[in-house]
Amino acid sequence: MMKKFGKKQIVLASLVLALGAAVYLNWQFAGTNKLPVGEDSKETSELGAAQLVNNAYLETVTDPLKQRGAKSSLSEARENRQNSRDEAMELLDEVLESVDADPDAKKSAVEEASAMAQNILKETNVENLLKAKGFEETVAYITPEECSIVVSGQLQDTDLLIVQEIAMEQTGYSADQIKILPSN
Repeated sequence: MMKKFGKKQIVLASLVLALGAAVYLNWQFAGTNKLPVGEDSKETSELGAAQLVNNAYLETVTDPLKQRGAKSSLSEARENRQNSRDEAMELLDEVLESVDADPDAKKSAVEEASAMAQNILKETNVENLLKAKGFEETVAYITPEECSIVVSGQLQDTDLLIVQEIAMEQTGYSADQIKILPSN
């Protein structure tokens, strides 16, 4: 006889699938072609690295500020955002791996990890689409309440509308939940 699945099991399974898909997409778009496991995980990919489908050609774009030993404020903000996420994921992993953790805590950790993965995907999409529109340096921060986007340089009214439209499309937030800030 087939066992019926409750709503909780279906929601949990879909969250796990969403998290897995987000990790896979992040790995695919990172362009390293290596899973972050084992001794090779210490390798880092440069932002802006591109590869052809057959992996025969690798082009790395280097940040001129990075070459001089200085970091741009937006690069530093991206690094800080990633460090904070790594710390949060470590805490969630500890809860998930703990034998003593109660099922509700584990369920909450899975939900938080899934939400974090979805926010990472949305932030990456916003940043990549803005880059495609000519905004070279941007950082997007997504919380459950709002999306804040820091854009390098001075922004005209048309620029603000482009940034706002992309953020609304990618996050599903309304215009009043989108904050756009120039980095200067």
